[in-house]
Amino acid sequence: MDGAKGRWIAIALGSEGSFGSAILVDTLQEVLDAYPKASAIAIDVPIGLPTQGARAADLEAKMLLGPRRATVFPAPPRPVLEAATYAAARTKAIELTGKSISAQSFALRHNILEAEPLCANRDVYEVHPELAYRALSGRVLLSNKRTWNGAVERQEALASVGIHLPAHLGSAGAAPVDDVLDAAICAWSARRIAAGEAECVPAEPELDDSGRPMAIWF
Repeated sequence: MDGAKGRWIAIALGSEGSFGSAILVDTLQEVLDAYPKASAIAIDVPIGLPTQGARAADLEAKMLLGPRRATVFPAPPRPVLEAATYAAARTKAIELTGKSISAQSFALRHNILEAEPLCANRDVYEVHPELAYRALSGRVLLSNKRTWNGAVERQEALASVGIHLPAHLGSAGAAPVDDVLDAAICAWSARRIAAGEAECVPAEPELDDSGRPMAIWF
């Protein structure tokens, strides 16, 4: 699943790995309720926050993506995301990491803090779409996913493993194209996780202050 302009889009695969269904809903809880028997759920949201500094998972993901490293938004320390205002968050980020936080990263706090308590009791794993597409294609996809070339390149990658997105997704089709493609590769990653075929960075995850592993799967 992936955030989509303040909502959540989720794509489910069937037992053979082909497209099963798609939904676009307002809350993450609705996604979890819609798929209570899912073997694994992959989400493009940080799971586990550092108390200071950067997560090894984000640093390794950036290294693997090379020219597309800017697509990784490092998870800020928890006190930064819990700040009341963006100005306060910037001050706290400099204090804890040595540098400020972008407005885009701070805006993601809503998704991160919504996901955290709900992921504790389900088999939910953090993924990064571009890292997953790299694993699927054997290379970093250089085309921006918001361009026609980028969208087609990603659709072709999904089709190569039997994930053919239908022309009509019902109400879920109102989601932006790049979010649909991100949700689809998250579903591919979830299937790999369920099958025991997935990898993660770092290979030996750090733990957050609740003992939760901080790792990005693909």
